[in-house]
Parts: sequence; structure tokens; C-alpha cells
Amino acid sequence: MVVAPQGMTDKERFAVDQHLMRGGSVVVAAGNYGITADQFGSGLVLEPLEGGLREMLASYGIQVEESLVMDPQNEPFPVPVTRQVGAFQVQEIQAIDYPFFVDVRSDGMASDSPIVSNLPAVTLNWASPITIDEDKNAGRQVTTLLQSSPASWTQADTSIQPDFGLYPDLGFPVGDEHKSHTLAVSVQGVFESYFKDKPSPFAEGEKETEEGKEAGAETEAVQEPIPGTIEVSPETARLVVIGSAEFVDDIVFEISSRLTMDRYLNSLKLMQNTVAWSTEDLDLLDIRSRGTYARVLDPMTESEQSFWEGTNYVVALVALIVIGILWNARRRNEQPIELLPPKAIPTSERWDNNETA
Repeated sequence: MVVAPQGMTDKERFAVDQHLMRGGSVVVAAGNYGITADQFGSGLVLEPLEGGLREMLASYGIQVEESLVMDPQNEPFPVPVTRQVGAFQVQEIQAIDYPFFVDVRSDGMASDSPIVSNLPAVTLNWASPITIDEDKNAGRQVTTLLQSSPASWTQADTSIQPDFGLYPDLGFPVGDEHKSHTLAVSVQGVFESYFKDKPSPFAEGEKETEEGKEAGAETEAVQEPIPGTIEVSPETARLVVIGSAEFVDDIVFEISSRLTMDRYLNSLKLMQNTVAWSTEDLDLLDIRSRGTYARVLDPMTESEQSFWEGTNYVVALVALIVIGILWNARRRNEQPIELLPPKAIPTSERWDNNETA
């Protein structure tokens, strides 16, 4: 499992590649951007992740695009918002709709995949779209695990702070092309090594060592064995690529837990399910799916929210009216207690009542 790969050496890439070539499973949270604290403010900024596995994944036929998916169906995020109060500007924290936090529901999940079929929702934070090369993946089993809603779009700009002055609706510009974007895929089958027809990184290190010895440099380093390069994997090789590197970040979990309680647990279950699928432990997936409890409501548009809010008011008012009508009808139908005339009361009882009085 590789999360937010960056600054990797060729030897480290070679190790990941050869693990896959041996028929192993590789899970990569391969987002192109990571979050960091703003040095000149109190917010967060995105920075590109360099030196990862992007080129190697592209050689397998899985391209992680250098852009960000934005979706009107999203999870809220607390951001500092400046508003004008008289002659003063006040900055406060508000939970706003945040298009970078893509909210994937069951209609955006692969119903036939045990990795996501039993998840109620998954939020991918600052996710990049994934493009599948159909030619390179022609003989493999490719499953689109997660995808955004049909109303989503992409943005190349890495500015993640909303500007409601320019864009009062979402705080960000809305793209022209709206469609679903692939956010996570699983691939099983035969892969060709990224280092096929290339010199081994370990052989290059050995060459540098030999050149150092010829130059008279003194070294006591232990000579590493040069492993051979496996160029083609068996059919059991499995690869899962997720277009977000930050959806399992501790900072994101902390923010999500404050706003949406235990919803962030769905992200952890996604990773657990991915590991279980990678190790072919499907029984564990069935057991875990029975304990899913971080369920969420279905997303609604503003018009639907207004409709149900008005319906609640109407139902409550009608219920009060019905209760009032039934109460009045009951009071009118009540029969008063029949009083006996004084002559009908026995003398002894009247005497006892007078003494009591």
C-alpha cells in the first residue's frame, strides 16, 4: 500500500513494480496534490507531489490527470469566511459546501465489486480524475470503483480557498463541461514491467560504485546483489489506484469528525476492503459489511430540501388542527353526570352531609 507517493527513488519504484510483477497486489492512493499549512495565513494550501508513481502507473495504462475534480454533491468543509459588519470586516469559520470534497454515493460505486458495494458513501478529498488506456488494459479485468456525479467538472487551478465575492454560489468557478469522472479503479491481469528494456536501478548503482573504485575512492559499503528484472506479471497481479492522496489524512479525519461525526470511518473501511480484496479474503469483506453503521442520508437539491421542510411545517400544522377538532368533538359528546333531586336522597344521607358541612 502506497499513500501519497512523493520523492521516490528508482530503486523504490523498482521494488513496487517487481512486487506487482511477482503476482502481488499494489494499492496506490495516487493523488497529485497534498495539503500543507499556509505560511502566510491560517488556512490550508495544496502543493503538487513530485517524484511519485505517476509515470509508472501511466505505463500500466492508468493515467492520473493533473487536475482536480469538483462536484456540487460534496461534503461540507469549515473555511474562514470574511463578511462585512458595518464599517468592520469580521472573519469567522463556516461550514460550506466544498466542491473539492467529492461525495460518492451508491449510484457512483461499482455494485458488482466487493470493495465498495456495501459502503453507503465515500468522500474523496482533492481528488484527481483517472483515465484508463483501453488498449493497454484490453486483456485485464478493469472495474471503475468510484466516480463523481454527472454534474461534476475539473479544474487545473490549485487554489482551494473560496471567493464568494466573485462566485457567490459555490465560491469557485463552475466549469463548462459537466460529466462523471473516474476516481478509483481496480485492475487484475497481466502487466508489463515499467523497467522492461531498461537497466536495473541496482545495476546503475553498482556501475557508480565501480567507477568510484577506479578513481581511487575509499569505500566500505557492502555490495548489494543485483536482482533480475521480471518483465511480465502473472494473471494474479492486482492493482488498485485511487485518485486522492488526502482522503486518509489525519487532518481530514479530524475535520470530518467534527462536522459529520463518524462518516470518515467509511474511508477507512474502503481501505480495509481494498486490502481484503487484494489478498483475496472475500469472506472478511462479507463479515465487515454487516457491521457498516456510518450511514448517511441521500443527497438532495435545494428545491427538494425546501419541499420537505415546507412539508414538515404543513404536516405539523395539520396534526395540530386535527387534534384540536377531535378534542372539541370529544368535549361536546361528553355526557354530564346526572344529579339527583334533593327529595330522592335518603334523609340519613342528607343528615350526614349536613354534619360534615
